[in-house]
Amino acid sequence: MDEKEIHLDDAAEQLFSQIEGIEEHKKGRSTSELMAESLSEEQKQQDVWRILLCEIVHHIAGYFQRMDLDVRQAEERQTFDQLTETLAKLNQMPQQAGRILVRFRGLSADSDIPERLDYEILFGNMVVDLDFVPTMIKRHGSLLSHLMGQLLDAFGIFSDRGISNLNLNLPKGDPDSLDRLRRSLHILCRLYRAHGNQRDIVLGPGKENLVPMVTDEKGSLDTNLSLVAGVNRLGAKTMRNLVTKVDAWMQKKEASDEGCQYTSVYNAIFGLPKLSAQLIPPPLEINNLDWLMRGESEESFTREKAQVARIIASVEASPEKAAKVIKSVYGDDYQKINSHHLEERLGLSSGLLQAIDNKPKSEDARQEVLNNLQKRLDTVRDDVFDNLYFNRSEDGVVGGRGPILGAVHRQLHKMVSFFKGRSSTRKKMTSMVHGTIRFEERDYEVLAQDFGIDMDEARQLVDVLKKCFNDKGRFLKASFADALSRFTRYEKKIFEFLWRHLKDVVAPEDRTAFLNALQMLTSRMNQPKRAFKILLEDILKDPGDIQFSDAKALVLANLILHEYDKSLADIEITPEDILFNQRGLNKEVARYAAWRMDRDQEAFFDKVRTIHQALCEALEFGMTRKHRLSAKDLLSLEREVYIFLSMIETVVGRSVLRSALAEYGSPESDLYFLKESDRFMSHLLQNLRIAIRGLANIGSMDNIPSLDAVKTREEVFQRLKKTKAHRDQSRLISEWVDEAVKIIKFRS
Repeated sequence: MDEKEIHLDDAAEQLFSQIEGIEEHKKGRSTSELMAESLSEEQKQQDVWRILLCEIVHHIAGYFQRMDLDVRQAEERQTFDQLTETLAKLNQMPQQAGRILVRFRGLSADSDIPERLDYEILFGNMVVDLDFVPTMIKRHGSLLSHLMGQLLDAFGIFSDRGISNLNLNLPKGDPDSLDRLRRSLHILCRLYRAHGNQRDIVLGPGKENLVPMVTDEKGSLDTNLSLVAGVNRLGAKTMRNLVTKVDAWMQKKEASDEGCQYTSVYNAIFGLPKLSAQLIPPPLEINNLDWLMRGESEESFTREKAQVARIIASVEASPEKAAKVIKSVYGDDYQKINSHHLEERLGLSSGLLQAIDNKPKSEDARQEVLNNLQKRLDTVRDDVFDNLYFNRSEDGVVGGRGPILGAVHRQLHKMVSFFKGRSSTRKKMTSMVHGTIRFEERDYEVLAQDFGIDMDEARQLVDVLKKCFNDKGRFLKASFADALSRFTRYEKKIFEFLWRHLKDVVAPEDRTAFLNALQMLTSRMNQPKRAFKILLEDILKDPGDIQFSDAKALVLANLILHEYDKSLADIEITPEDILFNQRGLNKEVARYAAWRMDRDQEAFFDKVRTIHQALCEALEFGMTRKHRLSAKDLLSLEREVYIFLSMIETVVGRSVLRSALAEYGSPESDLYFLKESDRFMSHLLQNLRIAIRGLANIGSMDNIPSLDAVKTREEVFQRLKKTKAHRDQSRLISEWVDEAVKIIKFRS
């Protein structure tokens, strides 16, 4: 698909007209500016889709706020036409997700944004929220100046109407699907203008245009069940019978050993094959708890998770409060929260646990909540626990005020106490690198619990770690190698501790040896996904900065991602032939990597831009001013980035490699004429080769003209340096390109 032929709204149209002028704008720019601007233009093209998402949300919110279907028929038709046109454009997005989810988040990084207005728009792995909009505005200037106000208004309407989440399945564009969408919008419009009045909705003449307001099994008005009635043109009696029968079936399942995996009657209707085959699901869903609880690639719930959802729905009348309670148990952002956020979430989850205590046969639900809280609290930064004070609830009462945190549920109190203790123990383990530290019995207890070992093993683990450093704090790689068999017993925990807490405290002269030792440990791991996640988070934690450990993190990530020969425990760079063995990919890790790269596109783009700017600085001045990194180190780091991005098909990977090919593939580029470039010419051409071979892996037919253009410049490349070795290397450019083109054509 040629994205430049898409017919877009005014803002998006102007964006594409700007993008088409990229090549003229590039003339006379420096090398680092070229790559930075090239990546920025890739980001701008992604912004086109984000703008469409914002427009769609704006149109839907307009229905809820101002649409009077009786007196503003022309405006309604115009709004619906704009909405359907925008949806059709979004449907043309490559690898589009098929559904848009708008949901309450309540955790903005901007303190000026009221919590109640903090929603996020999700489309596949693409995320748009109020924290990200300023970045888009900065990229495009006045063209998008309206966007922040537009989204704030839309999210304000959602909040005022009590909408914690809205799911929209993209219509296919045929008249029937568009009619169902318009009918659903009319039902919602009438419903929200009725302010809770439960009279049936009249959409037009005739019985088929009378939509019953359907109540759920508890007798409460249910928006989604009413939409089912409206879309399928079912009467009140039919819907009552349907709800009664499904509710009875759910209760029977819940009472059985098998349990019930559905969170509501509505979800059960479309989860049961016999029923779903007879009914058309409404294109819009409002406040379906499933969309607040559903994790990455999660298709169906366990009976325990569904039970928790039903309990939350039974005790929380406010959709916003229900969303916050769900976030407190199932949120995926615990590693980002501060003490204030943690205080609120512990209070909410304590209230949920108290509600569960009051329910019969609720042990499974209680354990589901506690297990999820345990996993999430495990990711919270230690300093957050250090600044948290709390007390235990008495007599089943939660919420009484402590010094900072109110009283928490007794079982949660025990859990939080452990994590506070772990923070203290970790500090001791980190400090023992530089001196003798006294470990108390409580420290060994915490360590034993954290690693899932007994007290004797905890003492032995501390002793083994101590022996990896001498009395002057110098790292002893041989001692670490001797301890590998013990470390690999606790691989889930030990790698995280060593990477996150020790790599930055070892003596500067020992950093390389320590990182190589961690590579030995990684090569022996049996469950690498956790380590891979830790490495990726560390690389992206500050995209505008470069750490000494970044290159090693990428080497380790590449080896984990690709189930390569584990004997290569001491390699300094990833072998290039890893690109030609796609069958060796760890499928589970690759799926996570693709999801993470798409979700964190901006951070990846910024990190690549930062690395390339540092490389150009080092090629001009010998090394970077801030971190004193050499050109050789940065060329190696950029090489690792390209190999990493070449493994899996993602927007980030294709965009970065396309930008790299444009710059490395031009022998006239400033990159080849900086003060140190001549010394590192062979390294520069190696990175060109990686970019070419990377596109062979994940590129498309659209990339072939760019690849062929590089081939035509081979003679110019040969003139960059007057040595036989350089000329021989340059003569291989045609071979690299031909091979890549052949692979792309075969795959296509």
